[in-house]
Amino acid sequence: MLANLCLRCFISHQIQQVCIGLEKRYGHDYGLMRQDLFAFVLDDDGKTFFSIRESPSPNRYQPLAFKILQSFDPERASLSTWVARLVKSHAGLNAFLLECGLCLLSDWALLNDTGLPKLQRVLKQFYQMSDREVTQVQVLLESYHAVYRRDRLQQRQKGKCLPPTEPQLHAIGQRMQAQTGQRHTLQALQLQLEALADRLRQYRIASRGGNPRGQSLHQPEAFPLADDAPTHGLNEPDEQSVFLQFYRQQLLTGLEMAFAQVVGQRVKTQKSAKAQLFLQALQLFYCQGESMTAIAPVIGLQGQYQVTRLLKLKEFRADVRHCLWQYLKQVITDKATDYTAPEQLNQLDEQIEVALAAQIDAVIQQEQANAKSPKSYVVRSLFARILCHYLDRQLPASIH
Repeated sequence: MLANLCLRCFISHQIQQVCIGLEKRYGHDYGLMRQDLFAFVLDDDGKTFFSIRESPSPNRYQPLAFKILQSFDPERASLSTWVARLVKSHAGLNAFLLECGLCLLSDWALLNDTGLPKLQRVLKQFYQMSDREVTQVQVLLESYHAVYRRDRLQQRQKGKCLPPTEPQLHAIGQRMQAQTGQRHTLQALQLQLEALADRLRQYRIASRGGNPRGQSLHQPEAFPLADDAPTHGLNEPDEQSVFLQFYRQQLLTGLEMAFAQVVGQRVKTQKSAKAQLFLQALQLFYCQGESMTAIAPVIGLQGQYQVTRLLKLKEFRADVRHCLWQYLKQVITDKATDYTAPEQLNQLDEQIEVALAAQIDAVIQQEQANAKSPKSYVVRSLFARILCHYLDRQLPASIH
């Protein structure tokens, strides 16, 4: 009995640490306090004794610590890991977190657990998407399920859903291309999957009485899509959908190309040591949410002012904007010839320039706003997400 109680005390301490960790990670953004979390899961009174081997009575009070102890299998996970898993899956705690606007499930678990009928229902009823758009998203999720679920079953994976690997993304892209005829880069596929998962997350929060972020599925930072992309001269709804799909893909491709050009040029014109410091600082600022003051000692500089000089963010944004503008202007103008007579194209040229400028400026302005508060809880902008995908492939693993 004494050993049983000692184990429950240890588990209760671990439960407490999990709640404190949740407060530290999400408290600022979601208004969480550890005391509120304790009320749901720290419920062992220390007086009621159980034997691990006894079958629990359905009418008998069972504290969470005992449930954890009874279900623990050292071959599946360490005790600390098992505690964290059961605390974070606790029904009462999760209902409270959803009310606060927080869903702890990973993107990949959300996608893995969402069936196509439910997806159709969510997209049509909650997001009010057209049949054509719903079909496009269903192809994405169906392809994800075909590859991701198959691999989890074959590898007998249980527990945490890990991000898809490059081979998996490649297989997903091939399935989508076979059904739609459209090719997608691995980066674009991952961004679309992450954005779809975010939409499912916001629906889950709203359906449980929480407050989801007020963000449209069609905004660049969300799906990433942009319904207000330049569509001058297009009359048929189906043509608009096709054009928007093309524009969204080109926006992602254009940003990736712009980063490759701008970052590549910076690295090329700097000495090797300084170039590595630039890449490391860029990764810490955009991908890990570190402030320039915190970055300085990590990369061996004296202070924030030296990091500012190293990154030159204003100049960096301007160069990215210029490259993105040149790319999109060319591809959008070329694409417009599919829908507009050549003699009308000159009249549309200025309108296309204005619309593109507004779109690109929106991407840059969102990045500037997020950069003022580079915290881990801030939802990263499209600019930052594409840049981080690019940096992940350029930096050695030791820097991450």
